[in-house]
Order: sequence, then structure tokens, then C-alpha cells
Amino acid sequence: MVSQTESLSLPRFWSFCKFFSLPKFSLKLGLSKFLQMRLNSFLFRILPFAISRGYLLGLGKLYYFLNGKEKRLISRTIRYIFRRKMDDPILSGKIQETFRGIIDHYHEKLFVGYSHFPRLRQFLKTRIRLADKERLQEALAAGKGVILVTGHFGAVEFLPGVLALNDYPTSMICRFQTNRLRRSLSRRAQAVGLEIIDADEGNIVLAAMKALKQGRILITECDEFDEWRTDPHRHTYFLGCKLASDRTLELLRKRSGATILTALVRRQGQKRYTCQFTSIGNGPDPGGLTVSEQCLQILETAVETAPEQWYQWKKLGKIIASRLEVEYDNQECGYLAPEVAISVPDQA
Repeated sequence: MVSQTESLSLPRFWSFCKFFSLPKFSLKLGLSKFLQMRLNSFLFRILPFAISRGYLLGLGKLYYFLNGKEKRLISRTIRYIFRRKMDDPILSGKIQETFRGIIDHYHEKLFVGYSHFPRLRQFLKTRIRLADKERLQEALAAGKGVILVTGHFGAVEFLPGVLALNDYPTSMICRFQTNRLRRSLSRRAQAVGLEIIDADEGNIVLAAMKALKQGRILITECDEFDEWRTDPHRHTYFLGCKLASDRTLELLRKRSGATILTALVRRQGQKRYTCQFTSIGNGPDPGGLTVSEQCLQILETAVETAPEQWYQWKKLGKIIASRLEVEYDNQECGYLAPEVAISVPDQA
């Protein structure tokens, strides 16, 4: 039997949770929504960069403590990819760094979305170096727009803002997990001349083509596996995993005639970042690789060099689990044991 004191305290507790939008059952939430609770949007307005990062790392540890299956899926996926390339102690360290890198991504997302705006502008202007930016300038000079291909790697959340602040006409295709972040980023984007193309509103292909015809930079990501327009007659490989080939970039290129570049923003430590631009041939390369496959190849090289800076391990793990579970079920290493094939919410 519940005492009168307990019956009075529980409603007060849930009222407190409702006020701050604290999740009552975090196991049912993906990492993105868990970290984007309303309280955090308030805290990021006042907390310094280092303190807000430490705070979010603590929340991330709590999330993975409550979501052990998801944590094991990510760990086993990384082990499966790199088990023959790294000694176990080094690999274990990389796995721990990867979990910190995943939380760093969401810290950067919240920092862009909610931190004190003048401080954010100063941060983006002084902390991110644009290497080989003459390649981007030459591509823009052609006048047909630029398809700037990036991935879920490093500090990608800083890329649109730093380009806009350097007076590059930039459009970004994105999807929001919360209306609160949509409203905040829309206001900030408008203030710096950045165009946001909301993937949940209207025809994004038409919006993308319009941006390119206006001679703008269109930022898109090549590793959104579940958003690909796959080619049933062609496949590709990424990190040793066989995937259906994506036709999206090829379709955009043919319709627009735009130049294609890749851009990856590496974390260098000490709140320093470098954005590296790489030119992609206008069409298949001499080896027959499509532009999408060429972009994936550049991303693959970056991930092999710094796996801790990529945060699509869960999605890749789900693909591996569904396609290769039977093949690897009886391997002694056990990296892809049957329990890896679990249903977990998407973190993006």
C-alpha cells in the first residue's frame, strides 16, 4: 500500500519531468531525441563550450548504460570492420573514442542550434580552417552550382555555417528531430544567408535543383544509407561491406551539370577543425566508379584513418547484421552473434 507521502510526491516528480521535458522512459528514445531534451536547449545558451561538452558526455554514458544492446551493436560493428587491421588494445581504445565522437557530434549540433549566437559566429570564423578552398571557388566560377558531398564524419555540423559566414552561397538538405531545433536553426540560417532545405517539407529534389540553378553550393551526405535511391543492377563496397549502389548524386549531376566536390571537417583537438575539399570527376572515373562511389571511397579512406570521427556505425551494423548474420554466426570471433540483429531506434 502506497503511503500518502509517496502519493503526493510522485505527481510532483512527474510535473518536474514535464516542465524540463525529461524523458520518463529513455529506453524508448533514440540518442538524438534523448540529448535534445528541452533542458539542454536552455543549458547550451549559458554553458561554456568545454562544460557543455562534459555535461553531454555524461548524458551519453547514461544513455548507453540504459541501451546496452545498442552499445554492443556499435562495438561489434567496429570490431568486425577493423579486427584484422588493429591490435585488440588499440581497437578497444578506438571504440571508446568512437562513443565520445558520437556524443561530440550531438554536442556540435546543439552548440550550433542553441549557443549564444555572437559567440557561435566568432567560433566558426576562428576555429575552422578551409584547406584548398580555391577548388571550391573554381567550381563556383563555372556558374552551374556545386554539389558538395560530405558524410557523418567529424564536425560536419559546422560546415554549412562556416561556408555561409565566408560569403559562400550555401544550401543544406537536412531533417530535424525536434521542431524546437528546426525553429532555432531556421532563424540562425536566415541571419547568415544559409538556405535550409527541409527534407520533411515539399519536394527536396526540386528544391535542390533550384539551388544549383541559382549557382549555389548544395551540401548533401553520401552515407545516408536508408535514404539512397538504389540501383538494382549495381552494387558497391564500403568498409568491406557490400551495398546497393546509390543513384542520387548521378541524377543530380546529370540534371544540373553541377561540379561535384567532397568536404570533410576533421576534428584536430583543442577546438580546432580543418575542412578539406577534394575534386570529383564529372562522371565515372577511368576505373568505372560512379561519382557516388568516388565520394564513398574518399569517405572510406577518412574513416579508416580516423574511425572515431564517423558516427554511422549503428546503421552500418544493422545492415551487416541483416545481411551477414548467417554467414558469420558460427565464427569463433563472435563479433556478429545473432543477438546483434536487434531493433533499435535511429540516432540521426
